[in-house]
Amino acid sequence: MLPVVLKKDDIAFPTVLLVDSGADYSMLTKDIVRDALNVDLSTLKKEGKTSGITGETEIAWINVKMGFGQRDIYFEEEIPFQVPLDEGKDPPLPLLGRDPFFYRYRIDYRMGFTTDSSLGKFVIYPEKHKRSSAKYRQPIKIKKKGSVEQIFSL
Repeated sequence: MLPVVLKKDDIAFPTVLLVDSGADYSMLTKDIVRDALNVDLSTLKKEGKTSGITGETEIAWINVKMGFGQRDIYFEEEIPFQVPLDEGKDPPLPLLGRDPFFYRYRIDYRMGFTTDSSLGKFVIYPEKHKRSSAKYRQPIKIKKKGSVEQIFSL
């Protein structure tokens, strides 16, 4: 869980987001968007569907500034969040997915000197890229050297 402050217009709402490496995109619950950020859900444009643990749902997108950090280190990022539009299709918790957060930041989970996972901690720091991500949008092409049977035979 990552403590954050979501900012939309003049509203700042402190909450926590589940950092979900299995989620392609970030998603907020309707309650947060409607009640905390004061956005009228009926004004949001349907922009497709998504599916997850609650099943398939119509979604809209909303850009929200997200602040996070501790002590003297603080970051703010504009993050596109999906908003589920169908009733009963909210995620159990608001999610922070891979795109674009995991591209911009390196996320580590460190256990330290314990085997108790509740005592572990997230370490998040900005990612510096030396190459453009546009070059890597296509799957990697693997050159084959023989058949699958030959490669994996013992």
